Amino acid sequence: MQDQEIPENKGHILIIEDEQEVNELLKDFLNIHGYLTTIVNNGTEAWKFIKSETPDLIITDLLLPGEHGLDLINQINDEFFIPIIVISGIYKSKEIHKSIECGCVTAFFEKPLELKKILRKIEAILVTPSGNG
Repeated sequence: MQDQEIPENKGHILIIEDEQEVNELLKDFLNIHGYLTTIVNNGTEAWKFIKSETPDLIITDLLLPGEHGLDLINQINDEFFIPIIVISGIYKSKEIHKSIECGCVTAFFEKPLELKKILRKIEAILVTPSGNG
């Protein structure tokens, strides 16, 4: 796991992705915009982290080593209320649409990623009327 400290903390985002290039891209972009990030490479690491330190938001790929991202999302939603953004280059659209409709997934973005769109979505999710986030 890699933690990145930043001067202004707008929220803690867990990135679950096995592609190092995508990890670095998201981490650097989100850190510049004031978010603390933690990177894990698979569902097992993600679950351990979530149980010990609940993040404000999760960004996850669907194709993860050892466990499909949708299985992990269902596991998270059974025990936690954490907004989840899915990123994937290969996906089953029916499964994603069902997950979005049931509220299990907050948003979906196809790879290659459009970072500004993801940032706008994160900001919309994490900004609350009470000023938390």
